Amino acid sequence: MAAKIISVANMKGGVGKTTISVALAQALAAGPRQAKVLVVDLDAQANASFWLCGQAALTTQIEQSKAIDGFLEDAIVFEKPVALGDLVRPAKAHGDRLFVLPSSPNLRLVERELIVYLSRRHRNLLEVERVVSTLLDEQLAPLRASFDVIIFDTAPGISALTEAALRLSHLVLVPTVPDYVSNLGLLSFCRTVSWSSNDVANASKRTPWVVSNKVKASKHHEQMLQQMRAEAQGAEREFNMLSTLIPSSPRIDEVASGLDMDGELAFDAEGMEVFVKLAAEVLDLAERVPAPQTRAA
Repeated sequence: MAAKIISVANMKGGVGKTTISVALAQALAAGPRQAKVLVVDLDAQANASFWLCGQAALTTQIEQSKAIDGFLEDAIVFEKPVALGDLVRPAKAHGDRLFVLPSSPNLRLVERELIVYLSRRHRNLLEVERVVSTLLDEQLAPLRASFDVIIFDTAPGISALTEAALRLSHLVLVPTVPDYVSNLGLLSFCRTVSWSSNDVANASKRTPWVVSNKVKASKHHEQMLQQMRAEAQGAEREFNMLSTLIPSSPRIDEVASGLDMDGELAFDAEGMEVFVKLAAEVLDLAERVPAPQTRAA
């Protein structure tokens, strides 16, 4: 069976996209599901890559031009016959089932270079997004056969790479904190997600799934959760909500800030319990969602 593709995305930063991407990947790979998982890091901050590879290994990979920025530049600008699969490396823990396709701090510069390069060839922004999406679609085809789940960890905002990931995904997860500020742009972002497709003529609405993250036992958070649940139940809803809540936890925050721990991902059994629950809910949903219309499908 071809891999299920999941994007973790939100235009707001600081809502826990990378923490959820990495913890979900570990829960799928090392938990009861025993899935073979690939994390594709599309964020120039490269936090998921540092977390999964460790600083020394990632630095070596970047110096050898084996990160996604180099691949995109070689494939699109220099038109070299490169393969995305050549960049995949095992994570520093659970390396038999958990793998990473790393990013680099240079990715933002390369993405801007691609936009300038293609615009000079009379490509508008939609066509730039389509070029990147089609390239990833074609390059992911052999990887889909090798993995059970592929997770895109995207950058804050909407970029050509994030748009490409959204177009290729069976399921889009939108982490958000249930507070007023974090929800200001939620509806707008979810509307953007809904119609992302490589096959625009035949696109159908895909409603993203909100993950309530960093949830506190406070009156404000409870009120926001009630409001979000009401919005997710309406006939014209722009998002669904997962039932699993990720609590605000000093331990999770500590793990997420210690990205260069050697030989482990630092989630112990107790810390992983909530993410194992999240993984089961997410995978069950992904298995029920039809594949997006793509060139390689």
